[in-house]
Amino acid sequence: MAFRFSLQPVLKLRQSFERLEQLRLLAITAMVVRVRGEIAALERESRIARQRLQERLAAGMAGAEVHYEAVCEKLRSDHKRNLETQLEGLERRQAKQRLAYQMARQKREILENLRQRRWEEYRHEQARREQQALDELFLLHRGTTPHE
Repeated sequence: MAFRFSLQPVLKLRQSFERLEQLRLLAITAMVVRVRGEIAALERESRIARQRLQERLAAGMAGAEVHYEAVCEKLRSDHKRNLETQLEGLERRQAKQRLAYQMARQKREILENLRQRRWEEYRHEQARREQQALDELFLLHRGTTPHE
């Protein structure tokens, strides 16, 4: 008799749920990485713009150009603030999704542990039956051979 785990369909469902939660977590993590990259790029851009502005101010620069640079810096600053707000929301979603993934993984692991125990019980029972059959075969063989 072959091993059959009666909860195999439930285990497959748990594995699917775990994979789905993992994919959701990976997607959110990718968004977090992207937004952090955008923030870092804006910071680099602002730093370079400030350095250029200092150099241009030292060389002499028109007031309209100074005003333009100030407006550009304000736009970068506003965009960075929006990205930071977006990042905070994504990090909250990431933490929540991490918990959902961990719960799905735990539920799957519980069923896999149960399956493993059942498999070990099955193997133990199979080994016992094989030994019993060998013992019976030995006794039958011993009973039919003439004693010396």
